[in-house]
Amino acid sequence: MKQSLMGLIILAIAISIWISGTLEEPALAAGIDINTVKKEAGLVFYTATRASDADETIRKFTEKYPFIKGNYYRAGGAPLLQRILTEARGGKHLWDVVSALGPQVIMLEEKGLLAPYKSIHQSFYPKGFYDPDGYWTDTYDLYITVAYNTKMVPSSQVPRRWEDLFDPRWKDGKICLDERRDDWFAGMMEAMGPQKGKVYMERLRSQKPIFRQGNTLIVQLMAAGEFPLAITYAHSVEQMKAVGAPIDWVAMEPMIAITEPIALSKHARHPNVGKLFIDFVLSKEGAELLKSQRRVPARLDVDPLTKRLDPRNLKLHPVNISSERLDQEGFRAFFGFR
Repeated sequence: MKQSLMGLIILAIAISIWISGTLEEPALAAGIDINTVKKEAGLVFYTATRASDADETIRKFTEKYPFIKGNYYRAGGAPLLQRILTEARGGKHLWDVVSALGPQVIMLEEKGLLAPYKSIHQSFYPKGFYDPDGYWTDTYDLYITVAYNTKMVPSSQVPRRWEDLFDPRWKDGKICLDERRDDWFAGMMEAMGPQKGKVYMERLRSQKPIFRQGNTLIVQLMAAGEFPLAITYAHSVEQMKAVGAPIDWVAMEPMIAITEPIALSKHARHPNVGKLFIDFVLSKEGAELLKSQRRVPARLDVDPLTKRLDPRNLKLHPVNISSERLDQEGFRAFFGFR
């Protein structure tokens, strides 16, 4: 009887140890030392996203891991990049994790400022939306496509292909484009190939599009009837359409996708916490949080904001080009403005 009782006790202990090990397995599989995480107990996140979104993300993360104190610094993409590079030149490495536009993060990789880290969640992201060596993984995307004012463009005249923008009716200021869309320009040239892309852009230039600065402004002006067509963000059009604006967008092939990756600093002061934070953002919980912030998550097992924004149903072409190899001045000169 005593032997049976002892056997049950040993079995219970073994099951307890097995369950404990199983619960910690994801962290161990990700190469994260939980004990070291508790010792590091801090996180510095540099981001180009909205301050309110960064604040909420840090709060959710620290609620999940209350022994960690999280801080973030938020700035627009160019100022954020400049701060990181200035700090690096001065020998200061203050941040653990960064999130910004894909070309900016890839530039940091090329400058040797990122550390490789393959998250356990990487398999939930499509190829082309993570670095094969683990230097970055996409979190959410900005899809660039053709949008139109439904009161100004009859359904029979809606452009369905990129080449449809060459119709004479869209000449002389009928198409609006953000003057900072050198990323779209580079993505289209890459997707079409150098020769076809060059011919395409020359024909688009001959249509004499107009330029404004700011995606939100462009969508608002299009909704107000300033111009019938715009090359702009699909999700912004979708959001304004949902509240009654007379605008819509077309699923072009390809749809140029501007990514927003997350990456670990090569000089992170809290590398284990940084890895844990990256896993949190890339997890299904993190992707759902991004969706609640009106973002378009790149993770494939999370329902999109709307069915039309489902990446599984779109022919996406991510712009995986360093910002140093994007030519903003060349883009502006090509279309004849400074």
